[in-house]
Amino acid sequence: MKRTTSLCLLLSALPLFASADVKYNVRVNPAAKNLSVRMQIDGAKESETVRIPAWCPGFYFLLDYEKALFDVNVVNLAGQKLVTKKLDSRSIQIANPTKEPVVITYRIQGNDAGMGFFRTHVRATNAFINGPSAFLYADAHMTDKHSVKFNVPSGWDIGTAMDHDGQGNYSSAGYDELADHPIQLGRFVRRSFKVEGIPFEAIWVGDPAPRCDVDAETERLRRGSIPAIKMMKTVPFKRYLYLIHLEVGDFGGGLEHRASTTIAVGNSQTVHLDELATHEYYHSWNVKQIRPKILGPFDYSKPQRTVNLWFSEGVTDYYAKLHAFQAGLTSESQLLDGLRDEIRTVERSETRKKMTLEEVCFNTWEDTGFGGFGDLSFYNMGLVAGFVLDASIRQETEGKKSLDDVMRIAFDRYALPKPGFEEGALRDLVVEVGGVKLGPIYDTLIRSKGKDLPYSQLEHLGLRLTIPGKEYLDAPFVVNEAGTIIKVIGTETALLDGDNLILIEQEGTDSLKVTVKRGGQEKQVIVKARKFKATDMRLTRNILATPAQLARRAEWLKGSGG
Repeated sequence: MKRTTSLCLLLSALPLFASADVKYNVRVNPAAKNLSVRMQIDGAKESETVRIPAWCPGFYFLLDYEKALFDVNVVNLAGQKLVTKKLDSRSIQIANPTKEPVVITYRIQGNDAGMGFFRTHVRATNAFINGPSAFLYADAHMTDKHSVKFNVPSGWDIGTAMDHDGQGNYSSAGYDELADHPIQLGRFVRRSFKVEGIPFEAIWVGDPAPRCDVDAETERLRRGSIPAIKMMKTVPFKRYLYLIHLEVGDFGGGLEHRASTTIAVGNSQTVHLDELATHEYYHSWNVKQIRPKILGPFDYSKPQRTVNLWFSEGVTDYYAKLHAFQAGLTSESQLLDGLRDEIRTVERSETRKKMTLEEVCFNTWEDTGFGGFGDLSFYNMGLVAGFVLDASIRQETEGKKSLDDVMRIAFDRYALPKPGFEEGALRDLVVEVGGVKLGPIYDTLIRSKGKDLPYSQLEHLGLRLTIPGKEYLDAPFVVNEAGTIIKVIGTETALLDGDNLILIEQEGTDSLKVTVKRGGQEKQVIVKARKFKATDMRLTRNILATPAQLARRAEWLKGSGG
């Protein structure tokens, strides 16, 4: 549709609403707190199998959507009942000897807690539909065109990122796309903005009205939407929707979709979605496009196992933190403290001694679906793995490449409609970008049990991770983020508060050569290094970083799209 200076916009074909092969009509019944759905399959075959999904992409856990499904009837266009056979609690087989269009009518109870999240929710003033919970699918028509019309109470609005013709017809290229567009119906607050020429919308749903400053909070969403586009340089959506429920039911947090996210938070005066929003938003690239082969096209009938959820979720969380910082939503100290906290959580894990990160990913369906076994989570350890891999790639390529390059190459190779990546492809790609030394680092992070993780790689980013009980060398002064000495420790250094630090070089085992600028003039002094034993884990700028490490740190903080 449109090109900007540095962006390639991937667009699907324009929707052909009239030629949809699977049509839904959805009526909202607020008093009964349910939906009435009419599903019509044109081009129906002699035998059709129709199902309700067993799970929802993005949440790797079996759900009982069938319990909210009732009043199911199957007829032809003339209203004549067709013979059906129940295959299991979620599936029916339909005999259609005349091969006429098949019509299935049913109801979905809208009883999801809060304002809805994984399921369907209906109340007097609004309704929410998470696609897999409300739309049956036909096995033989998954890639056919699908369309939806909504019948809602007077005064209600419709919010979704799905294509529409402006006359109430919403369309998708197949069931996967339909199911991946959450739908908000009712009364809510809309705000629109653009990023790099691409339309965005934020829908704020509060009952009562939002208590936050919607304009200020939407501006934070706008700023947080910029870094991912600049980094990836390719956009996989025509429009993007932030759908924010200002009420928490059974789950508080976010769920990603291909061109939108649903977020549930409390209706407070300050929301500041920031890292939560940048996480769900970056999923439009990582997991919705860069994905294990088994995660799209989907088999909704059973668990879909992969060893790579650490990359889909944990690496997404790593970029969420970086992008929030690069958007100016968080400070450098908040970024480093947040990364330190993730490392600390990994180091406290007892489960890591018994399971590899790949095993945690593969077996998540037996856990809660939230990415962890006890004290080991593929969100947490995947984030740490991404951090270490990024530092390692930058070091091995002398700053020419980073994990950003892994992401961009993966997008080029695996984005829809191309198949996703094979289970072992990520290691090969990391080695391709970073060199052969990345192979053992990858194996230690992803495929080992209980090994010491290579945190020393973080030094290549000009960072220092202190481990309690270990001794470290330090300078006899404190420097702020601007590089200005703000506190000289001791009286023998010839340095002054207010000196601008240029460089520190180690001289022998306990001396440092310090170059500063004072009054417009450069000055070099030799000072005695300070030694200390760490009492806690901290991640900070390494004041003894080399010029190369300083350059890597600046590049890392700025981001490849900066």
